[in-house]
Amino acid sequence: MTTDLLFPPEAPVTPRRFALPEEIPALQLVATENGHARWGPLVRLPRGAEVSVSGEGFDDRTLRVRLDGCFYIVFKQDLASAHMPVVKTKRPRSHTA
Repeated sequence: MTTDLLFPPEAPVTPRRFALPEEIPALQLVATENGHARWGPLVRLPRGAEVSVSGEGFDDRTLRVRLDGCFYIVFKQDLASAHMPVVKTKRPRSHTA
């Protein structure tokens, strides 16, 4: 496995952030001492976790996401229910007449 899955491409990518509506399975990617990637444990990302999509996974059905500084491979289908991107907005000011 190459480091392509651990390190984003040089071109700037605007990450898409999602709050997970439910737990989803994910395969963690772990960096080895020589800088290559290896498969880590199969885990469940928790409901409510805010993940950033940082690129394609290993095939057209998967994506690479980042959570708390770690990379994971998830199925696109599992993120399909997380259709609401996390958007940080300012609270609107109340207008008084």
